[in-house]
Amino acid sequence: MNRDQAISFCEALPQAEATFPFDSHTLVFKIAGKMFALFPLEKDPQVALKFPPEELTLLRETHVAIFHGAYMNPIHWAGVWLDGSADNKTMETWILNSYNLIVAKLPKAQRAQNPPIA
Repeated sequence: MNRDQAISFCEALPQAEATFPFDSHTLVFKIAGKMFALFPLEKDPQVALKFPPEELTLLRETHVAIFHGAYMNPIHWAGVWLDGSADNKTMETWILNSYNLIVAKLPKAQRAQNPPIA
């Protein structure tokens, strides 16, 4: 999956909002005001995604697409190269998981308006 495909996938998620809260070259996707994907547009194609902490260490060790991202909590967030080292289905799964992890932490009233995606 390349950057344009990943951005299009994020844009298609229910209630996903594309923003530039930090600067003009970091595209951030949010659900209910909470970040689930960050695309630094002036760097090599990559995205920062949230992962379950119990899975992230193993993923970093076993998948070449995942790396320690800058500026994000490394316990929960990782960078993912958008260079084809992860196939499209895997990337879609990781983006959906990031989205769903954020939805799971929303207040109850917001979770009702923004259900997780199966």
